[in-house]
Amino acid sequence: MMRQTIALIALCFAFNSAANNDITFTSSDDFTIHGSYFSGKKDSNKALLMLHQCNFNRSMYNDIGNQLSQQGIHALSIDFRGYGDSKNSQFDISSIRKLTGQSRTDAWRDMVKHWPQDVQLAYEYLRRKVSNTGKIGVIGASCGGTQAITLADKNNIDAIAFFSSAQTYDNIQKYVENLSDKPTLIIAADNDGRTYSSANILFKEAKHANSKLLTYKGKLHGYPLFDRDPNLNRVISRWFEQQLVK
Repeated sequence: MMRQTIALIALCFAFNSAANNDITFTSSDDFTIHGSYFSGKKDSNKALLMLHQCNFNRSMYNDIGNQLSQQGIHALSIDFRGYGDSKNSQFDISSIRKLTGQSRTDAWRDMVKHWPQDVQLAYEYLRRKVSNTGKIGVIGASCGGTQAITLADKNNIDAIAFFSSAQTYDNIQKYVENLSDKPTLIIAADNDGRTYSSANILFKEAKHANSKLLTYKGKLHGYPLFDRDPNLNRVISRWFEQQLVK
């Protein structure tokens, strides 16, 4: 019995180690982007790219990544340039927040302009995992939702989720014109300002029958909703599992 228990513990440890691997990508300007890759089945043709909000980092998706991995689906979360482990002396959100006025605005814009190409590297990593015929979804929390739209507008994305993510008029138009026919999951709290009004506009414009609007009472924004609703991680992972089909 003791040997069986030890073997089971070793098996679980080996699985968890394989499920969450720290990986890096090098951009064209030699910047290093850090990510967490949750491995799916070797022959899986499904994958999800997970983009965090701008007051957190990639670890907000650890539970979802592990759940998808257990379902055999590849998953990848990255730290945006300037966040988490993706920092250097030039791009560091904590340093930018200490700036004031135009200096802060300029530093922010200089950092964010690189995000689409950084996200593209992560997408291409998953595309190699699932091949050109595979299915890839993307979820973006708060500011990550803008990057999700930018990515989906230029690449073959099969399902998209907005998590407490307010969108500009231009982004909503991109969604309406190019993405509204894709399964869309929209999550927002009803007292979260423009996030909630944006969520309702996106859902109204969504055309796919499997699109879903999930709302909560209150002001919670993004990852704190995971604490409010312990089932939310499972809802998100299950929804993507159902959408990423042939």
